[in-house]
Amino acid sequence: MEIRTFGGGRRLTECERLLWKNSDKLSYDRLILLPIPTARDNKYITGTTVTVGEIASMLDSHTAVAGYGIPREISDRARVVGAALYDSGLDEDFLCKNAELTARGALGYILTHSKSDLSDTSVGVVGYGRIGIRLVRWLLPFGTRITVFTNRQSVALELCEMGISASVLDDGCDLSSLDLLINTAPARQLDESKIPEHTEIIDLASGSIFEPSGRLIKLASIPDAFYPLSAGRLYAEAILGAFGGGA
Repeated sequence: MEIRTFGGGRRLTECERLLWKNSDKLSYDRLILLPIPTARDNKYITGTTVTVGEIASMLDSHTAVAGYGIPREISDRARVVGAALYDSGLDEDFLCKNAELTARGALGYILTHSKSDLSDTSVGVVGYGRIGIRLVRWLLPFGTRITVFTNRQSVALELCEMGISASVLDDGCDLSSLDLLINTAPARQLDESKIPEHTEIIDLASGSIFEPSGRLIKLASIPDAFYPLSAGRLYAEAILGAFGGGA
């Protein structure tokens, strides 16, 4: 069994260690292990100078490849040569567990860095997807005053029925009372100029959604940055589940 790892970070290192430990459970002669995300620019593997095309050229019927957001050039080549492919970005179970780590990490950061107790804090959560749902669930027991901002009217109505303040994203959103705004959406949803100057911003999304400032805290890739051992185990277990037995 051969494992070829491209990319860096403690998550990937831990994942590789666990895969070697359980290599007898893998059903292929070679595994190409790619980082999360696999290729931000669709040209180079994240954190390396290795091109997407170079990875595609390594594939054959005895090879399995694992990544997150695997570029089409690699997936198309895998189909042609009969290589096995696992894209964790398409695995709902993996995505939910990864979102759980992200939500817990965000909560941990807030608990250790906030100047006010959460019961005395008004928090806005932008987006109510995998991360937003879990973040709200973790914040509620602290007595936090939460407002969820979503672009889905049905979600806003459902939250209001549950007793959680919610607002549909539009130019009329009232942000004036927020002490903290947490963004979980992958793209810009709010006009930044409408966010009060006293409101701190925590951005959990990748990319540059908000302008850099003293009040902006960028917390992208929390699983890798905060909990690399747990994140590595999660990635390894998903790969073993896809290409062999469980961990």
